[in-house]
Amino acid sequence: MSIDKNEAEAVFDDFLFAIDDQTEWLVDESEKHNIKLTNSPNTPEVLENLFNLLSAGMNENDTASLVVIFGRYLGEFMRLNYGGQWTLPLDDEHNVNFNTPVITGHSPIEGLEFAPMRIMRAYALRRSDGTLRRAIDNHINPQILDLSQEAAQEKNNKN
Repeated sequence: MSIDKNEAEAVFDDFLFAIDDQTEWLVDESEKHNIKLTNSPNTPEVLENLFNLLSAGMNENDTASLVVIFGRYLGEFMRLNYGGQWTLPLDDEHNVNFNTPVITGHSPIEGLEFAPMRIMRAYALRRSDGTLRRAIDNHINPQILDLSQEAAQEKNNKN
């Protein structure tokens, strides 16, 4: 997939520029439903509940737009609470997050990408409570997966 990197970066700049307005809109919408959307420890759960309320009865296109707005808020929550910055991966076309805004620098593991739009899309599809919390926890406290024993066992089975 060949893209124009200058055009992608311009779209990314527009994405960043819209964050404040869209997060402000989301806070206003939450207040209409008597929900306090603040930067607090329970924000992931509040976001899930608010997404369920706002997306009820929406068509697929409107829900997709809502996913982006919530993704921006989720990304900002991550960035403000755990550090990092918004980046746009454009170097590796095989990267699952290629040309999708992500947060990097939030984890002790260099290069780990928190993909809030992808996480919100996953929540929108399955509506599994705790999805946002698990995603955040997995990024701020990543567990290294050691497959050396499995690899050794597989090697022994081949012999």
